[in-house]
Amino acid sequence: MNKNIDFIIDAVNARGSDEKCSDCNDFVVLLQLKDFKELIALEIYESYFWDERHEFDIQLLRELVDSVSNFFTNPETLMQIRTGLLQTLPSATVLATVAYIVKKLKGIKRKAKDGSRDDSAWHRIEANIEKIDKELSNHDYVLTDEIESIFNSSREEIQPLLKLCGCRCYFDKQRSIWIKAGLSNNKVREILQRHRFKMKR
Repeated sequence: MNKNIDFIIDAVNARGSDEKCSDCNDFVVLLQLKDFKELIALEIYESYFWDERHEFDIQLLRELVDSVSNFFTNPETLMQIRTGLLQTLPSATVLATVAYIVKKLKGIKRKAKDGSRDDSAWHRIEANIEKIDKELSNHDYVLTDEIESIFNSSREEIQPLLKLCGCRCYFDKQRSIWIKAGLSNNKVREILQRHRFKMKR
C-alpha cells in the first residue's frame, strides 16, 4: 500500500500540479468527466437511498447522469451555452428518465404483489427537480444559505441535483452561490458583484 502511495505522490511531484485554486465548479464541464459523473451518481445515491439500498438504484442513477451528460454535449445545447442563451435546463431529461424508472418499478412491484419496493426516493428526486426547475426558471441563482428555505428540503438532497442540472457553484470564504447553466459571463459577473462574491482572474 505504501509503495502505491509513494508512486502516486512522486509521479504528481515529478510532473508538477496546478496549485491555483478555482473559485468555481462548472458542472456542465465536470459532467463530461467519467470520475465526476460517478461521484455525482454516488452523491445522489447517498442522499436519497441511505435507508433502503437496492443494488440497481446506483446503476439507474449512472444512466440518469449519463443522459444529462449527453444533453450537455448536444451541439445545439453547447452553442446556447457558449452564447449565454441556454433556453432549457436538463430538468426535462431528468424528469422523463425518472418518470420512466418509476413506471417500470411500479410494474415490478405489481408483479411481486408484496409491496416491498419503496419508490419514495425516486419520487423525492422527481419533486426536487421540479422545484429546482421552477426556481431557476424564475431566478438565475440560489444562495447556498437559502437552499433549505427555498426548496423545503435539505442541502444534502438539493446540492447534488443542482450539480446534475449543470449549475456553476462559486465560493467566497464561507459562502457559495449556485448559478444556472448557460448564462452569459456578463450576467454571471453581475450576479456575483450584487452578492459581493470576488471573482478570481
